[in-house]
Amino acid sequence: MTDPQKQQELSQNLIGDGNTEDNATANKREVTDPITHFPITIHDHTSIELDQIPPPRSDSKATEGMSDEKTDSQRHSGIERVVWEEINKGRWEEDNRDRTRIAVVVALSVSIGGYSTLILSRILSSGFGNGSSEESLGILNIFVASVACTVLALVAGFVVLRYDTKDEGSHEEKAWTKPSTQEKPETALWLNSFLDTLWPIVNPSLFTAVSDMLEDSLQATLPKMIHAVRVADIGQGSEPLRILGIRWLDGMNATQTRDGMAAEEGDFVNFEAAVAYRAKSSNSSLKGRSANLHLLMQFWLTGGMVLPVWVEITGIISTARVRIHLTPNPPFVSLMSLTLMGQPKVTLTATPLARNFLNVMDIPGLSSWLQKGIDAAISEYVAPRSLSLDLKTVLMGREKMDTEARGALWITVKSAEGFKNGDGVEIWKSEEGRKGDVYVTASWAKWGKPLWSTRIIQNESHPIWEESTALLVTPSELNAQEKLKLQLWDSDRFTADDNLGNIEVSLSDIMHSTETQNRIGQRQDRFLAEDGKSEWPGSLNWSVAYFAKTTLEQHLKNRGENVQELKVNIEEEAKTKLREADTRKQGETANEVDQQKKQDLREKTEEIVSGSPPTREWPAGILSVRIEQITGVEVNDPRKSGFKGTKNGEDGVEEEEGDDMPSPYCTIIINHAKVYKTRTKVKANNPYYDAGTERFIKSWPSTVVMIAVRDSRLHEVDPLIGVVVLPVQQIFGKRGKSQVTDTFPLVGGMGYGRLKCSLVFRSVQIQPSPERFPKAWLGWDVGTLEIKPETLRASGDLSKDLKSARILLRTLYGRDKVLPDHSNEGWHQKKYKPIRLAVKNRFASCLLIQFRKTALGPDKTPAFGTLWLKDLPDVDETSVRIIVRRNEGNTMVRARFNASDEIGTRVGDLNMQVRFWPGLSGYHHRLADQDPGMADVMEVLDAAEESEEVSEDMLYEEGSDGEESTSSSSSSSETSSDGEGKQGRVQNIKSSVQDYNRRKGELHRKHRGLMQWSVARKVAWIGRGTEDEAKKVKQKIVGKLKHQQKDVGIEKEV
Repeated sequence: MTDPQKQQELSQNLIGDGNTEDNATANKREVTDPITHFPITIHDHTSIELDQIPPPRSDSKATEGMSDEKTDSQRHSGIERVVWEEINKGRWEEDNRDRTRIAVVVALSVSIGGYSTLILSRILSSGFGNGSSEESLGILNIFVASVACTVLALVAGFVVLRYDTKDEGSHEEKAWTKPSTQEKPETALWLNSFLDTLWPIVNPSLFTAVSDMLEDSLQATLPKMIHAVRVADIGQGSEPLRILGIRWLDGMNATQTRDGMAAEEGDFVNFEAAVAYRAKSSNSSLKGRSANLHLLMQFWLTGGMVLPVWVEITGIISTARVRIHLTPNPPFVSLMSLTLMGQPKVTLTATPLARNFLNVMDIPGLSSWLQKGIDAAISEYVAPRSLSLDLKTVLMGREKMDTEARGALWITVKSAEGFKNGDGVEIWKSEEGRKGDVYVTASWAKWGKPLWSTRIIQNESHPIWEESTALLVTPSELNAQEKLKLQLWDSDRFTADDNLGNIEVSLSDIMHSTETQNRIGQRQDRFLAEDGKSEWPGSLNWSVAYFAKTTLEQHLKNRGENVQELKVNIEEEAKTKLREADTRKQGETANEVDQQKKQDLREKTEEIVSGSPPTREWPAGILSVRIEQITGVEVNDPRKSGFKGTKNGEDGVEEEEGDDMPSPYCTIIINHAKVYKTRTKVKANNPYYDAGTERFIKSWPSTVVMIAVRDSRLHEVDPLIGVVVLPVQQIFGKRGKSQVTDTFPLVGGMGYGRLKCSLVFRSVQIQPSPERFPKAWLGWDVGTLEIKPETLRASGDLSKDLKSARILLRTLYGRDKVLPDHSNEGWHQKKYKPIRLAVKNRFASCLLIQFRKTALGPDKTPAFGTLWLKDLPDVDETSVRIIVRRNEGNTMVRARFNASDEIGTRVGDLNMQVRFWPGLSGYHHRLADQDPGMADVMEVLDAAEESEEVSEDMLYEEGSDGEESTSSSSSSSETSSDGEGKQGRVQNIKSSVQDYNRRKGELHRKHRGLMQWSVARKVAWIGRGTEDEAKKVKQKIVGKLKHQQKDVGIEKEV
C-alpha cells in the first residue's frame, strides 16, 4: 500500500467507519493536503454524523458507585498494566525467539545423532563380535548410552542459547524504530479530562479573533432589514470540545517540493485530530444555557432598533490536520499551519432576549443566514486552503518581521494583433468600426477575479497599451498551484463583453525560469479558447518577471559585513543546538542539522533585514500595513462645553460600550489612493481589528501612508474621527529599521483616540536602470502635470500656420491653452503662469497637444502631438521633444489612447519643459466631485493639512510644490484686500461671511457651524445621497453612449 493510500485510509478511520450514505457519495472530493503534500479524499461533515456523537458524559459518571479508594486503585492498576504491556512488547530488550528455536533444533540434532550412533554400533557388534559375552551387559550399556545422548543434546542446546553472538552492529539493526505511520488513532481520554478542567477557566478574551472572523462574514451578507451586526460577547461555557481521536502523521513528503507546494524547512511535527462538541441539555433559563458555547449578538434593525440575540452552539464536528514547526529554544514552537479535512458541521439555536418579540429562528431567512455566515467563515480554511499562525509571536510577543508575500510579478502588456473581430455581428457598423474595443485583464486562473485591467482602445486591429502592473505572490497562490491568466476582451456597451482569447502561464514556471527570475522576459503567446486546448486567432506581446525578496547576502553586502562568516556562525550554532541528536543515525543527524541551519538562517535574515532601514539601492518592494487596535476612541460633542467626564453621577468613568459610542472603521490610503477598508466595529470604545493589507510599492522613499478613521452612522455622512499620517521614509529613517510597531494619535478630525499599527517593508530585487527598469516607472499614479508655456519652441520644419496657432493642452481630467507669442516665436499663457493639469491613471494616459485654428463653426485642429506620461519621472523638470502629426480623419482620437508611434504623418517637432508633481492637489477638486473615493481622500488631506501635528513634507513627496494644494487662500486674500479701508457694520458682516466660507469645510468636518445640528446633517446626507444616485444614473446613461474604463475597486476586510 502506498503512503497516500495509507494516509487516506487512516484519515477515514479517524472519526469512524464512514459508512453513511452521505459520506459515501456527494461529499467526497480529492484535494492536495497542504500539511503532508499528499493527495487525499475528504468529505464535508453532515448532521447525521453529528447526531451519532453521544451527549456529554462527565468523568464522575463513569466511576459512579465506586469509592474514591477503589477508583484510584483501579486507575493505578490500569497504568501499571499499560507499563507491563509496553515492557513485554520487547522494545527494551533483544528478541530471543530466534535463538530459542535454534537451540531446540541443535538439541534435537545432537540427540538424534547420538541415538543413531548407538543403534548402529549395536548392529555392528552383533554381526561381528562374540554375542555371549556382551549379552550380559547389553541392557546396562543401552541405558548409559541413552542417558549420555540426552545429556549431550541438552548441553548443546544450552550452549547455543547462552552464547552471546550479538555485536554493536547487529544490536543497532535490531533496535526499535518508530513505525512509519500510526495505524490507529488514540482516544485521548487523558487530554479530554485535561480540557474538562481547563476549559471553564480560559479567559474568553482569547476568542476575540473568532468573534471578529464571524462579524466579517455576517457583515458581508447583511439582509436589508438589518443595518449592522455586532458580537457583543462570546463565552466558551463549561462544556469543552472533545477530541474523538488523534494521531501523528509522517511528514517526510512535506520536505520535498510536490505539486507546486514548496518544501518545508526545519523540524516539524504533523498530526491529525477529530474534534466534536455537543451542548448539554439545559433548562430555558439564561444561566443554564450559559454552560454551553454561546454568543451574545446585537442586531441594528431599520429605524435604529437594537435587538439582542442569544446564539447557542449545539453541535460541532470537524477533522483537522496540523503542522507545527519546532525550534531548539523556548517556546520550542514557531509556525503552525492548520487545514480542515472537509467542511465542518456546526449547528446552533438563536433566541431573542427582547420581550414580546418573535423567536429569531421563526423569522424567515434569518436563522439560515446565521448558519451560512458561520459556514462561510469556516470554509476559508478547508483543504487545500490553510490557516497559518506564528505561535512564537503569540507566545513571546514577537513582532511580525516579514511580509506574507514571497515576491511580486511584474507584468507589462504591450500589444495584440491578429485577433478575431469582436464586433463582427454588428453589420450596421462600417468595416473600420468593427475592429473591436479591446482591453486586457490579468487574474489568477483558479481564482478568476480580475485584479487589473488596461485601458480600452477603440476600433483598433493592432492596439498598443504599454501598461504595467504588479501582482503579489503569496502562499495561497503557491499552495493552489495557480496560473497567471491574461484575457483579451471586446468591450460592449449594451451586452456582455466578448472574450477574444486567453493566455495561461504556470506561476511556478515564471518563478523558476532563468528568463523571468529577477529579470524581465519578453513573450509572444498565441490566444487559446476558454477551455485552454484549441487555438484562437491572434497573439499577445507582453513581458513578465518574478522579482523575489532581496537576500541576506545583498543586505549584508550593502552594510559591508561578511556573509560567509555569518553562515559559519549559524552552522556552528545549529550543531551546538542539536549535539544530542548525535545519538541517532548519522544520516538523520546531518539532515536535522541542515534543516536547523536553514531555519536559523531564515530567522537571522528576518532579524537583520527588519532591524536595518531600507536601502535606496532597492527602492521597490512589498509594504505591509496592519491595524491592530484603537484605544480610547470617542467623538467630541461640539455643543457641550468643558470636560465631559461626568455621566450619571459618575465622574471620569470610562465606558467600553454604550449608545453614544462611535462605530469606527478604518481606511488605508497609500500615495493618495484608497486601497483597503476594515470592518465596522459597532459601538466600541476600544475596537480591535488585527487587519491589514500588503501592497507593492515602487519607491519606498516617496511613499506616504495615511489611515483615516471614520464613524459609521445611520442617515448621516460618516464623519472623520481622525487621521494618522505615516511617511515611510521618516518612519523607517528615524527608527533605523524596516519594521515599526507603534501607537499614533488621531488628529485633524472631530474625535480622539490612539491607533496602534505596524509597518513592514521588504525590498524586492528591482534595481532601477535605463535599460531594465527606468526611473519613470517608480512614480505615483496620481498627480499634477506642470507645463511652462515660455519653454514651448517649435522646430524649424513646422509650418508658419501651426507656429501662429493656439495650443490646447489636455489631459483626461484637465485642460488649458496657450497663445502664440510672435515676439519670441513661442507661446505664452494668458496670465503668464505655469499651466497645471490634474492627472489620474498617469501610466495609462497622455498629454494631448492640439494646434487650434479659428474657422467658421467649430475650431479646427490641423495638427496634434502626444506625450505619454509614463515616460516622465516624478518631481524632476524634464525637457521633452514631441512629434507633431497631421490630423487626418480620426488619427488624433486613435493616437490619444493607442501608444503607437506610427499614427499620423509627422509635420514637425515641439520642445517644452514639463514636471510631474505626485499627489492630489487643488486641481483635482473638479475630478473629486465625480469620484467619491477621491473626494474622501481630499477630505483626509484637508484634515491633515490643517492639523498642527502634521507637516507638509509628511503628506507629499520631498521636494513637491505644496503651495498649489488649494487655490482658496489666494482668492480669499485678494477679496479681502479689495475691501480694505471700508468701515462699518456692513463690512463686518461681509468679513464674517467670507471667514465662514473660507473655514466652512473645516467647520462642517468637525460638526461645527451649521452641521452641529442633527437636522442639518441629515439634510446633507439626503443631498449627498441624491447626488450619488444622480451620478449613478448619469454613469449608466453615459455607459450606453461610450465605453467606461474598468475599476477593480479597493480591497475590503469583509
